[in-house]
Amino acid sequence: MNRCVSMSRRGFLAFGGAAAAALATGSLTGCAPSMLQEGGSAEGSGGATSDVAVWAGGKVSATELEASAVEGEPIVDFVEELSFDVVVVGAGTAGLPAALAAHEAGASVAVLQKEASPVAQGMLAARVVKDRSTEAGMTAYLHELHELNAHRPRIDLLRAYVERSQEALEWYESKLAAAGFDACEESDSKDHVYADGNCYVQGLLFSDSMQAPTTALAEQAANDGVEFFYETPAVQLVTEGGSIVGVVGRTDDGEYKKFLASKGVVLATGDYQNNEAMVERYVPDAQDFGRKQINKTGDGHLMGLMAGAVMEPGSPSKMIHGGKGCFREEPFLALNLNGERFMYEDVPYGDRNTILRDQPEHRMVTLFDANYADQVYGWGSDPTVPTVANGTPEKIAAFVEDGTLLAADSIEELAQTVGLPVEATVASVRRYNELCAKGEDLDFGKASKYLRPVDTPPFYAMPREYAVSAILGGLLVNADGQCLNEEGEPIKGLYAAGNCSGPFYGRYDYSLSTMGLSVGRCITCGYLAGRAVAGA
Repeated sequence: MNRCVSMSRRGFLAFGGAAAAALATGSLTGCAPSMLQEGGSAEGSGGATSDVAVWAGGKVSATELEASAVEGEPIVDFVEELSFDVVVVGAGTAGLPAALAAHEAGASVAVLQKEASPVAQGMLAARVVKDRSTEAGMTAYLHELHELNAHRPRIDLLRAYVERSQEALEWYESKLAAAGFDACEESDSKDHVYADGNCYVQGLLFSDSMQAPTTALAEQAANDGVEFFYETPAVQLVTEGGSIVGVVGRTDDGEYKKFLASKGVVLATGDYQNNEAMVERYVPDAQDFGRKQINKTGDGHLMGLMAGAVMEPGSPSKMIHGGKGCFREEPFLALNLNGERFMYEDVPYGDRNTILRDQPEHRMVTLFDANYADQVYGWGSDPTVPTVANGTPEKIAAFVEDGTLLAADSIEELAQTVGLPVEATVASVRRYNELCAKGEDLDFGKASKYLRPVDTPPFYAMPREYAVSAILGGLLVNADGQCLNEEGEPIKGLYAAGNCSGPFYGRYDYSLSTMGLSVGRCITCGYLAGRAVAGA
């Protein structure tokens, strides 16, 4: 009996397609100094000429930056000039905490947002619970984070997260409660145990995504007095005597407003995955993958660079994951679009994209059978964990019902349904089952404990399209989120948070050793930057 929704090979190839379009709302056509308002200098610009923009140690043709909303020619005509203590650019996971924290500290705050509403991704935020951790354990966890990220992050940024994330996330929960939002729960606790102590990490899980709580916080912030300017992308920073004193926003009718910020500007515009020139320069091994977000064009990065900030050194970490579904982490049999096995499936989930670069369409299909729960429990995991496995019977049934997961009573039928070559798929499953019987993976060397046959109907197939969720690299900042120049000195009035800032990571791919680290870090550094700029 066929238990699945019929899907052709063409249908499979379109399955879970990631949006890759960028909003090309302007181009950088002038020189680096021209982006600075009020006669500001271009110190640290490396002597840019009229047809190049200086990026952290090298020059790139200005015409390559067309996907950005940033503009080149100096803007001098404004329909309005507004004054605030703090201006936050970006109403997302980091920008909203920055705005709320600054407002709570007594600052008048404006938020400029390119889109017509707040935008946020992710669903789990991690924090270090100091109340349940030892000092030695937290120090060991700090060491672990640094080591897992190739020893490249700034220690002070990691330390700020370890020491302040409980404070920030509890504050964030209190803001959500004040906004009447309660669709979240504690989840994915992990006690990192070391020789001299422990570090307890607690997740805050949102039932749908970060979009709902971010929208709720924006509404509450507006009610509290934070002023929001939607569909108003920031296009230039305003400088005075080497300090950042404001930002220029473009309205939806093409006119310009000057937003003065007496205390400073916080750049929280997210990453640059939709700016192909920046991807090519900073993270070229992500070029071949689709993109899960839109409008992430590096506007904050570019404005900061033109004001004398610098990009974090080295190639940034990237988050390229396999999308919605079940058993993201589990080492079930994996086939490429030719129906061929191509990997040892016990490679960590976050690293699989590296292997998939060499496979057709950079996609794969995970196959498992009716014994999946016993197999997962058998190798020490849990099929019911919501953010890792999503393998409860109810979840499996729901995924089959909506076509995310495909099922059939034979491998032949399953291959036809998914759109894989039947003969090759059957041969691959047969060979895999033979290796399972031997207890040795003579083809790829997967650990024998994970060798479990696919031989009991119903059979399941989980198509996976790997695409860029985030590029985790930004402007060099200190622990307060203040941007640094080429000499390592703070730039007065300029802050960055979230994926606009760094280096918090350093490994070539985002490490999943702490589930929810990305969102937890964005909330924490947004909170800290907001408090810092308000007190400046």
